[in-house]
Amino acid sequence: MQHDVRQVIEKTLRLVAEENLLSLPAYGDDTELVDEMGFTSVTIAMLLFRVEMELGVDPFLDENVRITDIRTVGDLCRVYSDCLAAQA
Repeated sequence: MQHDVRQVIEKTLRLVAEENLLSLPAYGDDTELVDEMGFTSVTIAMLLFRVEMELGVDPFLDENVRITDIRTVGDLCRVYSDCLAAQA
């Protein structure tokens, strides 16, 4: 089953933001999750959990992928896309 990583991530960003009463700005690949979107460590954890459940992969099982390297929407899309590509 082919997943549209960006679509899943954008849907999940909106859902987690709504649940936590965050107002998302217009965003793109370079938009920072914490500084520009207002996510905290807790809301990022919620986001990652939901994306992992939706896509069925955990990119952080790879020791070369660190959660601290995920700063932007583009970073988030890249690590999940790379993880899915590695499994294909």
